This record gives sequence, structure tokens and C-alpha cells, in this order.
Amino acid sequence: MQAKRTKNFQLGSHLIVNHFGYSHHGIYAGKGRVIHYSGFAHLFKKHPIEITSIDQFARGKKIFVREYDNPKYLGRHVVKRMRSRMHENNYHLIINNCEHLCSWAITGVEDSPQVIKMMNRLTTIGYVSSIMSYLNSLFLTLATTSFALVLYIKKKLNDRKKLNTPVYIALREQRQKIGQKKSPH
Repeated sequence: MQAKRTKNFQLGSHLIVNHFGYSHHGIYAGKGRVIHYSGFAHLFKKHPIEITSIDQFARGKKIFVREYDNPKYLGRHVVKRMRSRMHENNYHLIINNCEHLCSWAITGVEDSPQVIKMMNRLTTIGYVSSIMSYLNSLFLTLATTSFALVLYIKKKLNDRKKLNTPVYIALREQRQKIGQKKSPH
């Protein structure tokens, strides 16, 4: 299965238009028309399988053609299969999208490589997120421990500093004098 750019489309060609983050698929039905699952192409309102002009399908973007190594159906048979599902309104992004429909019309098997690719990306994001969460908790533990250690050291230094103030020095000298008087030499 390959995608190539072309301007002259053969009847039953699997057409692809790339958009940001996804690709839209349809079957060329001849006379400048494309049959496709419009899905959410009309903003957030779900629409059925429809036939539109090639310009409406492309929306000003380049059109690519997906080539199949061993298609089960060709030309008019592909268009006939697409027409058999006209007005169906069971679009589902994951299990019944425009790519599934086009794949089914040509091979007899509903398939969507872009859904599989997206699921793999989401899985990778999940793994990275888990690692980041672990590293975040590790960093938080390290930062908390470091902060506690800094506070402990600071307290000890302050305690020591207090011992060198004039009041403590005087008390220390007084204790030493008392200690010297008590102990006979």
C-alpha cells in the first residue's frame, strides 16, 4: 500500500487528503465526485456517507492516491460497494471511519493504519507520562530530603554560632574556672 500524488484519478481510486493530525479518505466516483464518510467534517455534527465534489473533499489541499498491492475490487466494483453504503450514518473515529470505509470497498477488510498509528502514539505518550511521573516523584523526594538536610545543617551551624556569642563565652569561661577550683592539682 503506497500513496502517490496525482491529478487524474481512475474510477475507484482511494483518495487521501492530509490535514493537521489526521488524513481524510474517499473513493473517486468519476465526473469530479468523491464518495466519503464525512464523519465530523461538518464541524462537530456527525454526517453520513455522502457524495461531494472533489473540490469540497480536498478543501484546497493536495490529493494523494493510495495504491494497493492486491486489491480485491477495482474500478466500478469499488464505487458500487461505496454506493451500497450511501447515507449510512454510523461513523466512529476508532472503529468505522472514512479510512475503514475506503479500505473495505477495495479489499473487503475494514482497516485504518492511522488509527493504529495514533494508538501507538498514545501508548508511547502513556509510557513517557508514567516515566515522567516516576521521575517527578523521585525529584520531589530528592528535593525534600535535600531541603531537610539543609535545614538540619543550618540549625547545627546556628547552634554552634550561639556557642560563640559573648554570653555563652562568658558562661563557658565561668564553668571552666569553677571546674579548675574544684579539681586539686
